[in-house]
This record gives sequence, C-alpha cells and structure tokens, in this order.
Amino acid sequence: MHLLTGAYAADALDAGERDAFEVHLGTCDACRQEVAELTATTARLGSAEAVPPPPGLRARVLDEIARTRQLPPGGDVVDLTTHRARWYRQPSTAAAAVLLVVAVGLGGLAAVEHHRAGQAREREQQISALVGDPAATVKRLAVTGGGSGTVISNGGTAVLLARDLPELPSGRAYQLWRIRGHSPESAGLLGRGGDVTALVDGVAPSDSIAVTVEPSSGSERPTSSPVFLVSLA
Repeated sequence: MHLLTGAYAADALDAGERDAFEVHLGTCDACRQEVAELTATTARLGSAEAVPPPPGLRARVLDEIARTRQLPPGGDVVDLTTHRARWYRQPSTAAAAVLLVVAVGLGGLAAVEHHRAGQAREREQQISALVGDPAATVKRLAVTGGGSGTVISNGGTAVLLARDLPELPSGRAYQLWRIRGHSPESAGLLGRGGDVTALVDGVAPSDSIAVTVEPSSGSERPTSSPVFLVSLA
C-alpha cells in the first residue's frame, strides 16, 4: 500500500485499488503526508505551465495549414521529408502546443485531487469524532484466522478498526459489508491485510457489519463465509 501514493496522486489506480488505498490513508500518517505533497506538486506544475500561447502561434498554425496539402483519396505515397523539416524548424511552436495540453490535463487532475483530499479529511474527522464519542456503542470480536475487529457506532455511522489481519495471497482482498436483514451491501475493499480503518455511513441499529475474503476486484455479493460478523443491535 505504501508504494501506491504516486499512482493515487496521478489518478492511475482502478476503482478497487483506489478504495483500498483510501481506507489505508485513514491509518497511515506517512502516506497522507506524501499524497498531500504529491497533490500540491501536481497543482503547482499545472499552475506553472498554464501560460497563454505565444502571440504568433495561431498565425503560424494557420500558415502551416494553408501550405500543407491533404492526401488525395486512395492514399498515394507522399514524401513527407519537407513537412518534417518545417516541423523541426518550429520547435517553439511544438513545445508550446505540448505544454498547453499538459497544463490543461494537470489543472483538471489538480482539481480532482483537491476534491479527494477534502473528502479524505472529512472522513478522518468523522472517524475521530466517532471514536471519541462517549455515547457510541463499542463491540470487539476476533477475526477468523487471526487479528481482531472493533466496531464503534452511533447516529447512523459506524467505524471498523481491524488490527493484525492475516496477509492474503495475491488476487484476494478483504471486503466490508453492511447487512440489513438478509441483504448485504458492499462498503468497500479493505486491502490484503494488516491494520485497517473504515467508515460506514447510513447504518441502522439493526444492521450488521461483516468482512469476507473476496477477489481483489471486489464482489457484488459475498462469495465466502464472513471472517468477521458483528450485529449493531
């Protein structure tokens, strides 16, 4: 998990990996700090390169369009040597165009990451408030195979504090469920093991919280017996 900070900041994780890493962020100060720094760096890069195009760029592009023939139907072989020569004689034009494209992409990425960072901070505040709430209900059980799980709940929100979960093989992951009656609903992936903190919203006093072992991409419904199951009632 500690190696995914760069990929997370670059929005290069798939949905399952992103959910698992965001859960990990709730327990790892070092990763939160690194993600914050990488996000800030990305934002600065976007800001630094978001410059107006050179005054003559539009004229040069239109001039190039006017002097470059379109290929005729049928795809005859055309010698592009002269066109390539003109392209390399205009390095500033090419660089400016590339930088503009990069700036737009980084600017959008920075906005997305800023929003995600805000959501992560809000989750951390919710977890801290719930853990410190003297009126909350606390239930602690052993996890089948090793480790333990503590569920703290109050006011429609629950937090799972899982500790020392056994490491799962590649391709498998722990998945969190909220169970209402006989209907389980996924509350996210928890990674392959270790210490995990996860927040579950919209719980009712009669709900149960469960953890199963699933494929690393996650499952729509549990495919194995729970290794952890606690009723909030």
